[in-house]
Amino acid sequence: MMLSSDALFSYFIPYESQEMLRRFLVRTYEQQPSFKEKATKLSYQNAATLHYEWMIGKTYWQEGMLASFYVQPLLYFYGMTHFLKGIILLNDPYYPANSDVLAHGVTSRKRKKKGYSFLEDEVKVQKRGFFPHFSKELFHVEHVTGEKWQMGHLLYSLPYMQSLMQQCQLADFSSLVKKLHPLAIHFLLLYNLSMICRYEAEWWGELLTLSHSEDYPVVKHYLMTVAHQVPPLFQPFFMSG
Repeated sequence: MMLSSDALFSYFIPYESQEMLRRFLVRTYEQQPSFKEKATKLSYQNAATLHYEWMIGKTYWQEGMLASFYVQPLLYFYGMTHFLKGIILLNDPYYPANSDVLAHGVTSRKRKKKGYSFLEDEVKVQKRGFFPHFSKELFHVEHVTGEKWQMGHLLYSLPYMQSLMQQCQLADFSSLVKKLHPLAIHFLLLYNLSMICRYEAEWWGELLTLSHSEDYPVVKHYLMTVAHQVPPLFQPFFMSG
């Protein structure tokens, strides 16, 4: 059964109170030796920021659930970015310490108008930026500059995408991506889809209206399911403390 947009985020309801969120942050920081002595100060410093990052992210996400496929990737990507910028404060209370961590931290290759395939497209990690930073702080994964991931492999690494991709006989993408947390996978997919949505209007429009490429059923299924798959992945971060 599909949950309503509010029910998807029900675990955050207690923290819609900034005072409850501040107490949660105190407990969280007290469990980390580096921040224990400053736990109270840091909780006052970060409670409002985390609260608003989360509420703005939730608004983007809920608007995405109501929006057309044409703009959904943009709303979901912005929503997810706000969620991540909120929870990174649990492990890095001084975020952002400098401007280096504000860039996306990944890039997509220049697209060719003819014969372009989203499934074969790649994103590449940059030396600095938000992606390598949150990967290290939240998931303890350090990425090598220039590391690449193909969209088809990222999609196949999500269990609920495998049956469709097998049905579509997309066996070339059946190897699973190692090291990446599901939230990192979604960040990379939504980053690339949002870039296409913004800057490749002709290709994106033809994909959605003509429905002729092998990309279409995979992208459509992903956008139909991602709304209910991502929010539960954040719940464990609010179970500690």
